[in-house]
Amino acid sequence: MTENFNIEYKSNKGELDIILSGQLTIVSIKKITESVKTQLNNKPKKVSITVNDVENIDLTFVQLLQSIKNSGVKNGFEVEVSLKLPEDLSSLIKNAGFGSFLNANK
Repeated sequence: MTENFNIEYKSNKGELDIILSGQLTIVSIKKITESVKTQLNNKPKKVSITVNDVENIDLTFVQLLQSIKNSGVKNGFEVEVSLKLPEDLSSLIKNAGFGSFLNANK
């Protein structure tokens, strides 16, 4: 079965870039989480997450982003998140009460 999401990793001098796209929903969250955890085990100094070309997103994915940010605080690495969502998905996240999360990460 082909995946309906995409994850790219770029690592350079302790900085990890994670680019996520596609269907970022509960259906794929377990595989995404396992993949990201494996990368975070390499103890990066900084993590930059870019979310773009999103077909669908749900709150489980937003929770994953928050969890990564919390891990950064706990383990001493900086986390930056850039969300580039279509207007309808951006509105969905804002209406669910996560508008400040989106605004804080631009």
